[in-house]
Amino acid sequence: MSSITLSFLLRVSSSLVLVLGLAKACAAQAGETERSSIVLNDVAARAGVVFRFHHGSRGRHDLPEIMGGGVALFDADGDGRLDLYLCDGGPIGDGKDQSDPPCRLYRNLGGMRFEDVTDAAGCPGPSYAMGAVAGDYDGDGRVDLFVTGWRGQRLYRNRGGGQFEDVTRQAGLESSRWSTSAAFADLDGDGDLDLYVATYLEYDPALAPYCAAPDGRRDYCGPEDFPAQPDMLYRNNGDGTFTDLAAKAGIDQPPGRGLGVLVAELTGDNRPDVFVANDGSPCRLYANQGNLAFREIALESGVATDGNGEALAGMGVAFGDLMGSGRPMLMVANFLGRGTVAFEQSPGPAGPYRDVSSAIGLKGLTKGMLGFGLAMVDLDGGGSLELIQTNGHVLDRERLGTPFRMRPVIVGVVAGRLVARVSWPSERVLGRGLAVGDLDGDGRPDLVAAALDAPVAILHNESPGKNRLMLELVDQRGLPAYGARVRLTAGGRTRSFELVSGGSYLSSSPPWLSIGLGVAESVDRIEVDWPWGKMEAWTRPKISPDKRLRLTAAGQ
Repeated sequence: MSSITLSFLLRVSSSLVLVLGLAKACAAQAGETERSSIVLNDVAARAGVVFRFHHGSRGRHDLPEIMGGGVALFDADGDGRLDLYLCDGGPIGDGKDQSDPPCRLYRNLGGMRFEDVTDAAGCPGPSYAMGAVAGDYDGDGRVDLFVTGWRGQRLYRNRGGGQFEDVTRQAGLESSRWSTSAAFADLDGDGDLDLYVATYLEYDPALAPYCAAPDGRRDYCGPEDFPAQPDMLYRNNGDGTFTDLAAKAGIDQPPGRGLGVLVAELTGDNRPDVFVANDGSPCRLYANQGNLAFREIALESGVATDGNGEALAGMGVAFGDLMGSGRPMLMVANFLGRGTVAFEQSPGPAGPYRDVSSAIGLKGLTKGMLGFGLAMVDLDGGGSLELIQTNGHVLDRERLGTPFRMRPVIVGVVAGRLVARVSWPSERVLGRGLAVGDLDGDGRPDLVAAALDAPVAILHNESPGKNRLMLELVDQRGLPAYGARVRLTAGGRTRSFELVSGGSYLSSSPPWLSIGLGVAESVDRIEVDWPWGKMEAWTRPKISPDKRLRLTAAGQ
């Protein structure tokens, strides 16, 4: 199996930030070297965030130890700053009579300083946590937290002041399935947030088979060695409880070992749809039919498999207009040797998708990686999106020539072509979760990246200043309008954006659109196609001095 080895420029010193690290292989693909304006600096240590995921390995290559590590960025205490929640694992064993390390909550003190408030917060997570998603499920104005895990899941209600209470049982969300990624969204249009939870497979360490590498040494098993589990779709009953309606809603398809979930408007009818990236079996696209009923259309929409008809080893997911063509792309991280897959939507809001990974050069740039965390955001404010990807293998075969630890990559558009623009100062790691948010309120999106074998990275965005806009889209109750589509015109150019829920891998980013305006100093027009509503337009909208704009749906 061929691979493209990426080698980025080394740091000149521990405090020096990266200007550009472009691999020779990438240069060959792109035909040029691009001087990047993206500047990122890992400030985790000086920010007071010292965290390393506890994989709990007992030397038997148990599957959970290679899969975990999610991140959630949300305002836990209502002070307007993004706090940081990091999921943790623990001992493998059987989960009994063991003390799992809690997931950590770090309060944002401002000025890129954080304080560990885990003990007081009351949201430690389930036994061997995997991922987390934030959302105000009870509509009280405080952001709550749902945490997935190998041995259970937890719903934490935000009581205010950074205090949480475990309401899993009374909310009807208890489950023993191996839950992975999840997403909150108003899937039935009734004004509250429902919950989609992807599940992986049945794993009992006492019954797991012995799996070996080609040289006979023990290695991690593949997902096909274990029975898959069905996903869960919970309707919000509006009274603090949920009901699992997976079977009635039409998502009771053959289980597919889900790892990535994304909710967005994917079919052109102003209803939020659900995309699930499965590991080793066809992906699912659940088209929203209304009244919490769905129709599975992945095959007919062109997103069930790659362009060769081969099922993906789907991990992280992202959705956005990477190429600036007006046609958004559904991105899915994939296995080593195959590259990240880009499904581009055909012209028209209801058009099918096609695999354009090779055509745009993405396959060549990512073929030498096994991707997990994914996000699309404009890091330097230049007016085009970058694709950010964390990487790391799931098979321990470096002695056989297969890369295990890998560097992250950031891919962007230069002169109409994709190139690897920049990486951050990092050793090769087993990269997993990835979240994006403005941690210090300067308008620039920062990154938080988790790994299995290294401290969490907090990448402070220090890119040169350009005009930016932070856009918030909410429904009449003030909840994020997940599934909204935006067309923004500035400086004579119109671009499209989507407000999504979920995405990446096991991680949750705040519901803001971070939009780079390039050289434009103002916004001429914004059009929003609201979920469960109609299109509204704003001409020359009044933007606050801190470059933030909140738009509320007039009627649904």
